[in-house]
Amino acid sequence: MHMRAEVEWVDSRQRLPGDGMPVAAAITGRFAPDDADERDPIAGQEFWLVRPMYFTTRHFAEDGREYHDCFVDSDGVVRLPYGRDRDDHQD
Repeated sequence: MHMRAEVEWVDSRQRLPGDGMPVAAAITGRFAPDDADERDPIAGQEFWLVRPMYFTTRHFAEDGREYHDCFVDSDGVVRLPYGRDRDDHQD
């Protein structure tokens, strides 16, 4: 069986996917440093993850908070597009 799929790379700073679209979202961060000065913001090794998620224009989290234009992973974790912070939600 052959499967045809079309992949489109989208930078969320330029535009967002359509409502309900499945996406593979890249997440970046840093591991906590082992022995370096923990106040150093660049201490620790950088990492990248790619997680399967979907994009939605409106999502209600388990705690009742309402989010707009966000990505939701299989564990129900809400991830906001690059450049938006956690306080960009509606209560």
